[in-house]
Amino acid sequence: MTTTSGDLLSTGDPGLDRLLGGLLPGDNVVWIGDRDDIHDHVENALISTGATTVVQLADHLEIPIGAEVVDARPGKPHADLKLAEREIVRRGAEPGARVVIRDLDTLVRRLGAEAALAFFTRTCPRLFDLGAIAYWRATRRGSGAILEGVQRVTQCVIDHTGGRLRVLKAESRPAAVGRIFEVAVTDDALELEEVRAASRLAEGLRRLRTARNLTQTELGRLAGVSPSAISQAEAGRRGLSLDTLLTLAQAMNVSIDDLLTYHPDPGYVLARRDRIPARRGVVPLLDDPNAGLRAYLVVLGPGENGEPGSVHKGAELVLVGNGVVQIMLNEETPVLRGGDAVLVTQDAIRGWRNLLPETARLFWIVRD
Repeated sequence: MTTTSGDLLSTGDPGLDRLLGGLLPGDNVVWIGDRDDIHDHVENALISTGATTVVQLADHLEIPIGAEVVDARPGKPHADLKLAEREIVRRGAEPGARVVIRDLDTLVRRLGAEAALAFFTRTCPRLFDLGAIAYWRATRRGSGAILEGVQRVTQCVIDHTGGRLRVLKAESRPAAVGRIFEVAVTDDALELEEVRAASRLAEGLRRLRTARNLTQTELGRLAGVSPSAISQAEAGRRGLSLDTLLTLAQAMNVSIDDLLTYHPDPGYVLARRDRIPARRGVVPLLDDPNAGLRAYLVVLGPGENGEPGSVHKGAELVLVGNGVVQIMLNEETPVLRGGDAVLVTQDAIRGWRNLLPETARLFWIVRD
């Protein structure tokens, strides 16, 4: 699959690549919007990057050219959605798999909201674990009942309702989240023009409301406006007057600057396995001494020995992901299975040994 200038995979659209940096293997991207031309464009752009499977659930959507089709429409080979689910996972297991599911609205209509959400929460994590790229098409009108649950499970959510595009979620890419753009399709490409004021207000309201554990109704009451006004402002589809902002800032005991300050740092860092070179030895996952905690993935070949590379003087934790591994301390040599852990507080870890004829993986975590 085409790569971006970094270590992520291309969406097929230059504007989206600049915004997201690209896609990570395993990304499930939920596209919410009311314009089929934008939906079609982002799906076709992904298809242009390589072989893609389209799971066709809806009768009213045309099948894209150049894609393999799993036909799950009524009366078609995969109309039984249990069969369709198994086929999605099977296709997702293929190396470099890309899957487009069209669409969540049809799932809700055919299964009901509860069963449709269950379908998504089973399938999305499987595709994530397999490293497949998946696009899911939806509208707020057709899938609104399940979108909150969907957003909790998936890796990326992008809303382009009402002619504005907003990144609601993009794990590992915090700088993209909360930004709002005017969006149009021109010359087979997305044109994105950032609306900075709307981005700052939307993100500021959402951040303040969630930090204070308030509903949109409660925040609207403090600001003297309707819940709908808060909802639209958080979605970037309208602004709020200066008088309203002053009223809200006074009620919340914050400044307007605090209210409009954009914070792209989510307060955590994800270390995805796909961003780590496929090699044996000690591979850094999180290696920032200023954080006070460092984590490394250790991959040992069959019967292979290894060592940390330096003797650590603080506490060390080893978690074995798979295999049977012997840990060499000063005198003791405990043996750990997959799922076992050892916390070392007195001795120092001198090395480790894979006791089986299969590759073993462990995590070495040190506190500075």
